[in-house]
Amino acid sequence: MRTCIDRLCIGAQLRVRRFIQEMKEESGVSGIVAAVILVLFAVLLASAFWDGLQKVFTDLWRGVIGNTHYDKPSLG
Repeated sequence: MRTCIDRLCIGAQLRVRRFIQEMKEESGVSGIVAAVILVLFAVLLASAFWDGLQKVFTDLWRGVIGNTHYDKPSLG
């Protein structure tokens, strides 16, 4: 009985160690995928709140240049 329990315990330990080793050796693109998802999320949030962000940046720019008559930049 004792040997059977020892074998089960050792087998479980070996499976856990093998699982941990496989997780360490896994070379995937999960970091890249996570970065892409975060960038996509940030772009979606920015597009959802674009009007509010535009007002905030316009007010901030007015504070920086000190021009109270600034509305929008012109190219000509």
